[in-house]
Amino acid sequence: MGIIKKSAFIFLVSLALGLSAQNKYDTTYFSGREFVKHVVKGGESLKSIAALHDVTTLDIRLANELDRRLFYNQLLYIPIYLNDRAEESIPVRRLILDDDSDGPIINIALLMPYYLIRNDTMFNSDTLDLSNRYCNQSESALSFHIGVELAIDSLRRVGKKIVLHTFDTNQDSLKVKRLVYSNQLDKMDIIIGPMYSSLFQILCRKYGQDKSKVLISPLSRDNKNIMQFSSVYQIALTYKVQAEILIEYLSRKKLGERIIILNDNRTEGIAAYLRYKFREYNKTVESFQITNTKVDSIRRYFVEAQNVLLLSKDKAFLSTMLGSIGSIDSISTIFSFESITSYDNLDVTNLMELDVHIPNSRSINLFSDYDLSFLALFAKEYVTNVQKYSKQGYDIIMHFCGRKDVYDFKKSKSGYNENISAPIYHYSDYRLIPVN
Repeated sequence: MGIIKKSAFIFLVSLALGLSAQNKYDTTYFSGREFVKHVVKGGESLKSIAALHDVTTLDIRLANELDRRLFYNQLLYIPIYLNDRAEESIPVRRLILDDDSDGPIINIALLMPYYLIRNDTMFNSDTLDLSNRYCNQSESALSFHIGVELAIDSLRRVGKKIVLHTFDTNQDSLKVKRLVYSNQLDKMDIIIGPMYSSLFQILCRKYGQDKSKVLISPLSRDNKNIMQFSSVYQIALTYKVQAEILIEYLSRKKLGERIIILNDNRTEGIAAYLRYKFREYNKTVESFQITNTKVDSIRRYFVEAQNVLLLSKDKAFLSTMLGSIGSIDSISTIFSFESITSYDNLDVTNLMELDVHIPNSRSINLFSDYDLSFLALFAKEYVTNVQKYSKQGYDIIMHFCGRKDVYDFKKSKSGYNENISAPIYHYSDYRLIPVN
């Protein structure tokens, strides 16, 4: 979709197309940005219209997705906010290694569960404060989308030619199959999504070996059925990768201390893998599968001090275990999975006392110039707090189009690319901060 649909309201296209032709210039705003409605008159060209409004022909083409000549009485949206582009261009230009102003147009397809029909109430809102307006199921997609839009708009201003095409997938496999086999994605250079692993596999079956495309699995940690596809890039850290990040840290910092593994029945495979990896460091660790999370049942595994690898994908298990370990009179440092950051029922004081460590690929690092630049840009653009997955959407575009090395990919023998990069964070002073 075009630049006029800033907050993932892709159905605004229908609203725009339903407007009657006008003879006068009319100002409108999309997500706080100023556009002028321009109705093409006889004899006008794209060049003359661009000169009239002090923008470039490329600006108009990208904003309106023009792929053919103008026609009489055509309604255009002129992005006049781009007249004031100098302020933002300098920090964003640092993310680009060369000048691509003469390069080809990059077509990006974003396949997300927008649930458009359920979100029709958003027609009446120009703000991102939609907690009482939008369908809750679309929250992840909308928050991700505005991060993507923020990055794309920033890169466009410094010469990148990017066109974003958005598709509403919901959680509907039939809808995704129809889209994939309709050939609408044939000309896409980068395809982001679908969000759910089972739907992403449908995309992979057609385009997974297409060397002209980059297929990005943005948020799902499941890579079970996509590893054979060479065009795939897995962004979210799998649990195995997180375990490897933790063991690398422990091998450098804690190898001389006591280390124990506590896991539930669903993560026994990861626990076995970690035991094997520790043996490579000539380190013997005690390992226990936990069936009863009550404090009296696990107390016997603890001595005066230890490092605990707490392995589980289950929210209830982790919540109870953290509470029980915190009740034991011993000194424990916990190492666990990134998903802890999404649990809103955890006692932060307990997390600090246990000095919980996690691989963290999704938080904003307040000590990073790149992350601080993102925060400032987001606040300026949307005048609100960062939304749930906006940073992930922003990072993906900056990595693949802006050439900012956000991720570190490991290529498998089949060609599949898996992100293996994340710093270790821990809870301190009521915040989640990077470990020194």
